Amino acid sequence: MGIIKTSPLFLAKYVQCFYSVIENDSSHTVHRRLPDGTLDLVFNLSDAVSLSRDGEQFNPMPAASLTGLYPDRSFICYANKVHLVGVVFQPGTAHLFINDSLEHIKASTIDAADIFGKDIYMLPERLAALPDEVAKHYFLEKLLMKFVAHRKQEYHFNNILHAVKGIHAAEGNLDIGGLHDTHLMSERNFRRKFVDFVGMSPKQYAGIIRIKSFSKRYKASRLNCNNILYDLGYNDQAHFNKDFRKIVGASPGVYFNEMNSLAENFIDLI
Repeated sequence: MGIIKTSPLFLAKYVQCFYSVIENDSSHTVHRRLPDGTLDLVFNLSDAVSLSRDGEQFNPMPAASLTGLYPDRSFICYANKVHLVGVVFQPGTAHLFINDSLEHIKASTIDAADIFGKDIYMLPERLAALPDEVAKHYFLEKLLMKFVAHRKQEYHFNNILHAVKGIHAAEGNLDIGGLHDTHLMSERNFRRKFVDFVGMSPKQYAGIIRIKSFSKRYKASRLNCNNILYDLGYNDQAHFNKDFRKIVGASPGVYFNEMNSLAENFIDLI
């Protein structure tokens, strides 16, 4: 079935989307997850899923986990049937739910009970009992509304959100050095707040968005990539290849040739 995605009804400022990944037979399927700079809250309602940073050493993903905030390559392995239900937080807002700097979660997967308490272990069973994926997504949104309602937004919260939107609007191709002036912040304070709220530096985040923008455009057309690279500010193929390999862990040719249907669906998730 692939990925079912819905938009939040009430938490659009804080949640980018809800999604379900469903496959009836993905025995030992491994795919490379393209970094997208977001943190996900994920519930596993089916068979085991394992995660890896190098494609060789895999560790089981908790039944309820906080994951996805990877600055570079990661791999997902499915044992058999797949049924994941997830929340993609808006970049710059996830810290309101976990009440901590996102820098502490970067490049890792943690048990969601460490943040939300052990009661979260009961949610996979409750989610599985709901009639369809839309109902599951609505259930999670109502749950998250209780958490964000009690969080105080910091002074520079809207500045960082505006900067994130600017990076996305430019598809990562912009002068990062001038962002702090645009938002009337010192360079040091802007970078510190950006790392706290987004989980990585503005330059690193923009680099991820730039590569993700290329991947979405190229996947849709599979035509000559030169026009795409020009739009994204690359003057030569070698520079792009270096950036792509640094973030994805493989050359563009290898990544797209090896990409399976689940990996392809994840490109369009956000």
